[in-house]
Amino acid sequence: MTQPTKPLVVDAAQAARLTEFARSCKAAARAVSLYPGAHPAIRHTLGKLVESAGRATANGAVHLRVQTGTILVGSAKLDKPDQAVDELADLLHRHFIGGLVLHAGTDADSWRALLQLLARTPDEVRADGGIAHLWATAGGPSIEIQEIDYAEVLRERAAGAAGMDDVIAACIRGMALAEWDEHAQQAFVALLADPERLAELTARLAEKMAGENAEARSAVFLTLLRRVAEQLATTAPDMVDATFQRFAKAAGGLPVDTLAHLLGQRHTPNAMAGGLNVVGAVVERMTDETIADFVAGSVIAEHGASARLAEAFEALVPEIDRKRQLLSLAEQKVSESALGQEEAFEDLWGRVEDMLTSYNDQPFVSDEYGRELTTARTNAIDVEQTNDDPPERVSGWLTTVSDSALRNLDVQLLLDLLTIEPDPARWRDVADTVVGHADDLARAGLQDVAWQLAERVADEVTAGHDAARRQHAENALERLGRGPFLRQAAAGARGADETAHARFTRMCHAVGPLAIPTLAEVLAGEQDATARRRLRETLVGFGPRGRDAVQQLMSAASWEVRRTAAYLLREFGGTESLAELEPLLSDSEPLVQREAINALALNGNEVAYAMLLNVLSTGAARVRETLEHELRTMRDARAAPLFCYLMKHIDRRGQRPLYESSIEALGAFGGPEAIDALEHALHQGDWWAPFRTRALRQAAAKALRRVGTPDATEALRRAAERGPRGVRAAARRASGA
Repeated sequence: MTQPTKPLVVDAAQAARLTEFARSCKAAARAVSLYPGAHPAIRHTLGKLVESAGRATANGAVHLRVQTGTILVGSAKLDKPDQAVDELADLLHRHFIGGLVLHAGTDADSWRALLQLLARTPDEVRADGGIAHLWATAGGPSIEIQEIDYAEVLRERAAGAAGMDDVIAACIRGMALAEWDEHAQQAFVALLADPERLAELTARLAEKMAGENAEARSAVFLTLLRRVAEQLATTAPDMVDATFQRFAKAAGGLPVDTLAHLLGQRHTPNAMAGGLNVVGAVVERMTDETIADFVAGSVIAEHGASARLAEAFEALVPEIDRKRQLLSLAEQKVSESALGQEEAFEDLWGRVEDMLTSYNDQPFVSDEYGRELTTARTNAIDVEQTNDDPPERVSGWLTTVSDSALRNLDVQLLLDLLTIEPDPARWRDVADTVVGHADDLARAGLQDVAWQLAERVADEVTAGHDAARRQHAENALERLGRGPFLRQAAAGARGADETAHARFTRMCHAVGPLAIPTLAEVLAGEQDATARRRLRETLVGFGPRGRDAVQQLMSAASWEVRRTAAYLLREFGGTESLAELEPLLSDSEPLVQREAINALALNGNEVAYAMLLNVLSTGAARVRETLEHELRTMRDARAAPLFCYLMKHIDRRGQRPLYESSIEALGAFGGPEAIDALEHALHQGDWWAPFRTRALRQAAAKALRRVGTPDATEALRRAAERGPRGVRAAARRASGA
């Protein structure tokens, strides 16, 4: 009789190489995502990764299959789980990577490019065309990426919703695979490729058979296992192990009597499908955790151990030492349940252990069925070992076809075409290709290479002598400004040196005002002070020609972007910005209001001051309150002309706190205009409000004394000698006369 087929397991040496590779890959991925490009941690971890990948591919290409929570080498799995391998599998799976083929000679630049892609969010990568598309631009032949087409999976899932019922009906009727209709067979193939849908299939099958006896339920489950084995044997033999691992987990959730009856079929012809014992395949893949959960669930449900549980446990775990280990694990799970809180739990568990460890099925089952056949393994001849070329020559050849060398050849070819192409129309087509390639490189994180291409097009704008080519270059750079190139470059402002920042600024100005929205969005999310200063300098450098582009930012959803718009309008200056700033005075975000107030207050134009005064008089209560608070706390010397204007036009009675703050501010700022305004305030008064008049005159006189210049002293002297009585009193008191 055919013996159970053991799942393929990676040999110890290959497992060690895979584990080492996974650990070094995870370390390098962390370094690339956390540190700036020149950090020594990146260079160190990438070097380790190159070494570990080289050892893994020393005997030829390595085919890695990515599954949820694990990585297979070909169709073989690790004998023992490893956390680094599992974490790497999750990282790759999030980016829809279903497989990797590693070839010898992968250099640090290629690994860095791949890890930079993996460091981005999956949504960003998919928005840029997907991991395979980006790798086609950034990578090379030393690493092949097999991307999962989830769009196709979703289409199959939608089409197979009804097909699942057909599959269940065919299993219940015990139909042979050849008897299934075409729709059911297609649905079955789609289900086997989807772990989640496969789990749903087993759950719905158990639900359908809930009212049947254990024999009927196990017969249907066995039929399903056989049909799965038959299907995979012809269509995807490398999926047998992973698929039966899922069924092994599902089997742990079967009722005790159903699983016991299924295990009783293990050594019968019914368990065979081709050369595979499907029951044996499930049993061999049931983990300790699954079996312990099965035992614990049964004990909790039955408030003890039944003969059926003992029979099933014996079939699953014949070794006495392993039984004790799994019972210890199951006891811990049961102790955490309500049953474990009962006083008699220790006695109950003692009876469970006695029953499950003393069960003996030897009178019923022959040892013959427990034997496993060993197979001889042969090693293929490594052709490279017979190579007569010296190592240094081979190494030199390999460097000429490395990923970075091929990538550099692509870039150099495009640069050469831009240089030698004389026809403007064809040059335009080359430029379009160049900026598109630069965008793809930027998406993939290869910013330095993208810069080489972009700057060559920008040179045609700044130094080109052909008017037609210059126009084509400007159009190409505009397209570059709409893509990810500038966004990626702006994000790197934090760690760039002054030379790199100057290069970035030149490129932004070559792109033109179209770059402003992108730069403003990056600035809105930037926290680093140096990067924010640099981005603001670049934005201000556009001057008045950037005013139209700023208009797009005024209604942006992000308040940070609207705040940046107010800042830019302030820096651009002129009266053209005033009407655009006024709506921002009533913005819902106080920081945007503050920036707009500053922009108007520091404008230096009486039209702006009149606008603020109008808002103070007629604006909504919330807007007036915010505006008055900002003006009262403003201590920027550039606002002195505003306070001079307010001193002469403000309502001293209705807005006395602001009037007093203006006096105080001018006393701190000083200057000829401030002295004139304070002298004017000193002479103002209302006969019907003597106390208020005296307090304001005293404040103006003290402010003049605080200024302390000869002109201010002379103003106080004139007031003390020639002013009205109240003015003279305030001036003399301030001067100490």
